Amino acid sequence: MFSRRTVLKGMAAGLFAPYFHDVYAQSSALPARLVLVLECNGVYPRALLSTGTRAALGGRANTSDRLFWDAYKDTPLVREGDNLASAISLGPLAASSGNIDLVNRSAVLLGLSNLIAGGGHSSGTGGLSCAVNGAGATFDAVIAPRLRRGAPFDVLRLGTSSARVSIVYETCALGPRKPAGIIVNPSLAFDSTFGSLLGGSTNGRDRKMLFDFALADSRKALAEFSGNSNERLKLERYLSSLESLRTREDQLAGMADRVRPYLPLAPKDNPLIIGAGSPPDSLKWFEAQFQIATASLLGGLTNTVVLATGTSGFDVAYGPDVADIPRHSLQHGLDAGQNWERVAEVTRRHVQLVANLARTLAATPEVGASGSMLDHTAIVFMSDNGEQHHSTSREWPKLVVGGNALGLKTDGRTVVYPKYDAARNRQVSNLFNTLGHAFGDADFNTFGQEGSTRIAPGPLSELYG
Repeated sequence: MFSRRTVLKGMAAGLFAPYFHDVYAQSSALPARLVLVLECNGVYPRALLSTGTRAALGGRANTSDRLFWDAYKDTPLVREGDNLASAISLGPLAASSGNIDLVNRSAVLLGLSNLIAGGGHSSGTGGLSCAVNGAGATFDAVIAPRLRRGAPFDVLRLGTSSARVSIVYETCALGPRKPAGIIVNPSLAFDSTFGSLLGGSTNGRDRKMLFDFALADSRKALAEFSGNSNERLKLERYLSSLESLRTREDQLAGMADRVRPYLPLAPKDNPLIIGAGSPPDSLKWFEAQFQIATASLLGGLTNTVVLATGTSGFDVAYGPDVADIPRHSLQHGLDAGQNWERVAEVTRRHVQLVANLARTLAATPEVGASGSMLDHTAIVFMSDNGEQHHSTSREWPKLVVGGNALGLKTDGRTVVYPKYDAARNRQVSNLFNTLGHAFGDADFNTFGQEGSTRIAPGPLSELYG
């Protein structure tokens, strides 16, 4: 028999995220998933611009400039059948060495603005909320209840950071001033996600015992409580949350056989973690987080994932094969030596991780519907602050992969919208409106808090329909 002291002493300090979000799992008509991948501190339009679209735009798009708004047309430029892989950072989309072609299952969007989010080094939650930092829920939190469909986790939020902590809170939010944590230590992420799937292991047993101890304490406290009604309500909500989490532990344990074949190597054996160095190579840790996300999607643990690299602590380090200086120094010295090429290489490697995930989903048949898991999954690659290091939020380049069965026109097209001050400019909130429609909500037209600066509500017809 294990005592409370023994169990508590053996548990990792960061087992429980400070915020838990109780949501009602609505069902979509078809299986649907969302993966949001964010790179810190700017994704440059040049990195996603194909040679064909460069020629079609003309002007400064054909120079060495990394920003070229003045070349954008007055109406949306749509180039179907574009050779997306010719862009400096999109080579991983091309077919090679037995890998399937993802060019014709992708779309690039240029010209979308998000001025309400601010910019600078990071927009905080503004990139995913289309609101002033901290003023609203991010898209992942809003859409997760529709996509959950009974999965144990409503959202998995994983990433990397230069901050020497295990959980960060600057990128996602459940609502105004309600930050949602991103686990930026892959060892903790592995344990938090898969700890209950380890069968008869001490770890899985101890997790359940810890919940049971907390539940017993809470029920006793509630039975003996004599305070006011508001304080009693808080205690009742706390008990309800614990009961939900304990139920999830049993649900996860029941899914062990289904998920176990997909599990990545344990942290103590994973070279991406043990060989990451100090400070850790963000690319290696991010790949380890992608492994956790991939296993979770394949095993049905969640249908919504956020993968954010350096968005909450952007001065991340990379391996010597990429750069010998961290992100902030790379960006400030962008025009020195090979620094621009190094930043573009980081984006390319992030796209490679997206491509690896997409190909795995494409090779996996969808259960309960035709096509593959990729056909029913929208993967969005973007930045947390727009188009450059000190962003103006005038443009947020996007790469969208998959989601064909959801109505997304990810067929190898590039769409370039008029620039930020043009009448037919479109906003990042329109992309999230588009995804809401693709996930089955025909009234999802008002996400975002641009107020009087909202240009047009609803989805992007060039991407959906």
